Amino acid sequence: MTVTSLLFFLCSAASAVIYRRLPTRWRNLWLVAVSTAFVMTWSWKFVIVLLIFAWINFIIGKKSSPTLASFKGWERAGIVFNVLFLFVFKYNGFFLPEFSVFLQSIGILEPGSVIQILLPVGLSFLVVQNISYLLDISNKRLKPETDFIRFLVYILYFPKLLSGPVERARVFLPRLDSPIVFDRSLAERSAALVLTGLLRKIVFANPLFNMIPAAAFTSPQDYAGQQLVFWLLAYAFALYNDFAGYTAIIRGVSLWFGIELSPNFNLPYYSRNFTEFWTRWHISLSNWLRDYIFFPLSRSTMKHFPGRNHILNFVLPPVVTLFVSGLWHGLSWNMLVWGGLHGLYLVLERVPSLWRPSVPLDELPRWKQNTGKITTFIFAALAWVPFRMELPAALTYWKSMFVWKSPQLIALAQTITGSRLLSDWTGFNIPNPILLVMLAAAMIFDHFQHRAGREDFLLGSPRWVQVLLVIVLLGASLLAFFSDTTAPFVYQAF
Repeated sequence: MTVTSLLFFLCSAASAVIYRRLPTRWRNLWLVAVSTAFVMTWSWKFVIVLLIFAWINFIIGKKSSPTLASFKGWERAGIVFNVLFLFVFKYNGFFLPEFSVFLQSIGILEPGSVIQILLPVGLSFLVVQNISYLLDISNKRLKPETDFIRFLVYILYFPKLLSGPVERARVFLPRLDSPIVFDRSLAERSAALVLTGLLRKIVFANPLFNMIPAAAFTSPQDYAGQQLVFWLLAYAFALYNDFAGYTAIIRGVSLWFGIELSPNFNLPYYSRNFTEFWTRWHISLSNWLRDYIFFPLSRSTMKHFPGRNHILNFVLPPVVTLFVSGLWHGLSWNMLVWGGLHGLYLVLERVPSLWRPSVPLDELPRWKQNTGKITTFIFAALAWVPFRMELPAALTYWKSMFVWKSPQLIALAQTITGSRLLSDWTGFNIPNPILLVMLAAAMIFDHFQHRAGREDFLLGSPRWVQVLLVIVLLGASLLAFFSDTTAPFVYQAF
């Protein structure tokens, strides 16, 4: 069940109504039941795997309490367990073929057969959540959870299951004890978030993805450089609107249950440098990486190599942190390059601070801030190339972006006059005008959100604007529902 389907909204609304009418002692059990039913729409096997995963982490969490003598050993065991769990289920392509050959050689597996392991939905997000849970217990920031049903809600809560946000147990669990009262104000805010998310996904992300030829990511050398540039722009905005749209939708739906989920995006393409970019893009994961990778590594290197400007203190923490981010997204060379590029960006922008004090971004002249926005966006977009495609194709894409070809204006004129049929817009070597319109619309939408300074800015827009957006959204949604063209969210793959 996708979170843009009509069935999802109907089931969520009905579940929320029942949840609010239940006695407090039954509410967590109801959330577990609803979330389990949601997982079963993907596969009943996922339920078994996730229950085992939750139970083991629940037990290890209780053993990781600092009141016990062996808590550090259990904490390390819990981290190893979660990493291995992720490796076995997500990265099994690295060892299953060889393991299958071994089983064939000893007669356990039939010749030609390969063992397959299904990847449970949301596992990457759950693993980092549980590592933070164990570390927070060990570091006395959180007491171990003693109610398994309550812990199951933390694991399985269906709005955040597929693609986050990465919630901290010390923040999420207390919200179960005192959910927000669902009143008119909260209903309007949730509606604004859901509407914003659906607009980003159905009106912006899906059309932008669909207007990029699939072959552009496998054979970019076959296209004009100017087209590759605009398709990269389209991909950058499509990816952002896809993931930000998902987060807005599930945050709005979660408010129906009176449970606030963490914001995950804050207009990252308005960032003035890459440090700011990582406080605006995938905020919950970025904060997790900062707190559990960057800060501990910085403290460790400073302890062994005193001096803020020591090369290891300067380079190692950001590069390792972004490498870990790349590995979390996928165990592949292209993801390592994507993470490495962002680590390099962070190092390079810190170089001037070696010989002069850093100036807060808000105190910089306006022209420097705008230059920083443009520069940050360009290099972030270039890094999306290996994020999207295998490394050989990514290298070809970068190179082909600088090979521009003459526009086929005569063929375009013949098409406009009707003497030639329009078979493929890419043959004209100019950007698809519909793509340009969609890009402009997405940018304008971000501009209004930036000017308002809030994600649910539609609440403050004139009534006629709200009505118009609802009409546009209903039309696009109906087309998507009945044509079955609503693509899954990109980050569901992680």
